[in-house]
Amino acid sequence: MGRDSHIIPAYFGIFTFHSERFVHFASQPLPRANLTFDVVDDLVGAHGRGRLKGAPQVRYAPNDVCPLIELMMEASTGRTGPLLQTPWLDSITQLDLRSALVSHQNIWLDETRTRGFMRTTFDPRVEADDLQRNRFLIAARMAAETSGLVKPVAQSLTAALREMESNIHEHSGASSTGILAFQARASSFEFVAADAGYGILATLREDEEFADLTDHGLAMHTALQENVSRYGRKSGHGNGFRDLFLGLAHLNADLRFRSGDHALLISGPQPELKTARLAQKAPFKGFLAAVRCQPMMPGSDTRH
Repeated sequence: MGRDSHIIPAYFGIFTFHSERFVHFASQPLPRANLTFDVVDDLVGAHGRGRLKGAPQVRYAPNDVCPLIELMMEASTGRTGPLLQTPWLDSITQLDLRSALVSHQNIWLDETRTRGFMRTTFDPRVEADDLQRNRFLIAARMAAETSGLVKPVAQSLTAALREMESNIHEHSGASSTGILAFQARASSFEFVAADAGYGILATLREDEEFADLTDHGLAMHTALQENVSRYGRKSGHGNGFRDLFLGLAHLNADLRFRSGDHALLISGPQPELKTARLAQKAPFKGFLAAVRCQPMMPGSDTRH
């Protein structure tokens, strides 16, 4: 069954395959699992092949915000895609967040301000939008601190999120499709920025130095380097991810970047671009940067 193995697990006994027909034993509860990026890959791939039309075999709980946002961006019409409301997701987990995502709200924070999202309909170049933008970014910084990150690190990560927001407005060509989101929990902070715009490869190719680039994965790896942008290396642009890597310098982190038919992944303590690995995936329209991080144990250089 290949790449659908995460979402069509025959061993669960809920469905059996016979001449491509499902047999559903309704009296048995559906198994539950966490919505991870691996599951997102499988759901997106199955959706692209028309394999999600039958009744679900598993209910996935979107406990983590970053995979949920990536799932939402699949086949997005500008704000949400069809998979945000797929029956493969459970009907309880993050229900308030999910309801807000399908609404007309452009900014949402939960009561504790440890979760939230902001659509990039607010423009950092427009002073009148600063109140809403700053409200969101301050909430993100304070949430990062509640997760156990020290204030300078929380400030660096918030600065990185702010720069990602600016990149959506400056480079995506579709700023109205962009979104920023974060979530803080005990010893864990995650945040994501995504848009359904041109994507990294098309953007970089606007500079003659990168006009011959044809690979989405190599384009992402190039774009994450300092001084690289569609304006050229000597333009003073292309430092958008400096704050990100500085903020993560003393943390355990998992980073996932998506554009085109590739993902660029970095995992482990003190993450650096030189440890990145590329993986081919179902096409992603636009660009997504997702980060999940946690403090390292004192004196340890390994994950915990």
